Amino acid sequence: MKIWQMTDWQKLYEEKNTPWDRGEASPALIDWLGSHRMPGTILVPGCGPGNDLIALATSGAVRVVGLDIAAGAIAIAADKTRGINGVSLVTGDLFTLNDGSLRWGFDWVFEHTCFCAIEPSRRWDYVRSVAGALRPGGHLLAVFYLEPWDQDEDQNQGPPFRSDLHELDALFGSEFDLLYSAIPTSSFLGREGKELIRLLRRH
Repeated sequence: MKIWQMTDWQKLYEEKNTPWDRGEASPALIDWLGSHRMPGTILVPGCGPGNDLIALATSGAVRVVGLDIAAGAIAIAADKTRGINGVSLVTGDLFTLNDGSLRWGFDWVFEHTCFCAIEPSRRWDYVRSVAGALRPGGHLLAVFYLEPWDQDEDQNQGPPFRSDLHELDALFGSEFDLLYSAIPTSSFLGREGKELIRLLRRH
């Protein structure tokens, strides 16, 4: 079994070594919001610098909560979202969500680059934590990274860590019903065809 060293996300923010930050919201999310509503309350785990929070908060959501383990990410997100109604930020660990006040508190979870950033051995914990954050019948909208590395690179390295359809079905099927799945028509440069957008409903 391969063992990965846990990434020090705070150190990366301190070093300004954040290549995942493209300075704007996920193109797949922007496309989705162009034809779908996400009303109610939304949790964004691993929110990073807050680009997706802005898109969600300005599209009609009542409340958007950004969660990140790195205080540096939350500080950047706070600057970016200052003055935008309905946005709040929490520095914390997604895996302790079920022990706190965020349990069953959300209509939606939006996933983008959090799932691929955690060690694969903790993906069951991710599923349980996200399900625990949602009210029964709540929805998870996710942009998963399928093959993040170039063709001549090791796809099993990370982060970001790869995903495949069978794994996603097995992991999320215990807690969610799959409603929609497709390759996004819009992605960041270099991610074309490497992402998968899915809509799931909590049992």
